[in-house]
Amino acid sequence: MNQTVIEEHFRKIMIEGLGFDLTDPNLIDTPKRIAKMYCNEWFKGVDTEFNDFKSFPNTENYEQILCFDNIHFSSICSHHFLPFTGYAWLLYIPHKTLIGASKPSRLIAHYSARPQLQENLTHQILNQFVNKIKPQGAMVVMRALHECMRCRGTRQTNNAGMTTSALFGVFFDPPVKAEALELIKLSRSL
Repeated sequence: MNQTVIEEHFRKIMIEGLGFDLTDPNLIDTPKRIAKMYCNEWFKGVDTEFNDFKSFPNTENYEQILCFDNIHFSSICSHHFLPFTGYAWLLYIPHKTLIGASKPSRLIAHYSARPQLQENLTHQILNQFVNKIKPQGAMVVMRALHECMRCRGTRQTNNAGMTTSALFGVFFDPPVKAEALELIKLSRSL
């Protein structure tokens, strides 16, 4: 990404496209702030994969569901370049490997830092987790409010949003899936 180019083009959009006066004290540095935000925050996950999994051997043969819950995330809708924000749950049943407790949050933050659809984000997180950790099963559930629904179009202000899920392995089994959904329900009530 080229922060200078983004700043120059956003300045042009603001002046020529929108007719804003960039001598206004509130707008003077806006193109620079936006370019910095795009490059260092919102889109820093573009064209990179998450590989920072700190893992440990599953020496005690733990074979129950581990649930990492209420993980806040923010991403940008690739259709309107407006944010969608919410919470994610990553659940898995280990095989030979356990992961560090902070890694699901880092994984979710990494793939959230690119313009995309929530449906794709959910699958990217699950697929990278499964490819690196090789669990018996895994599940990712994401619930988000989309600004493209809230501040334009249908203008839904009643917390209407979207929930997506992606499953792997034993989480397709109805009893395992039911237990996972109960754990999510429990974590939401705390």
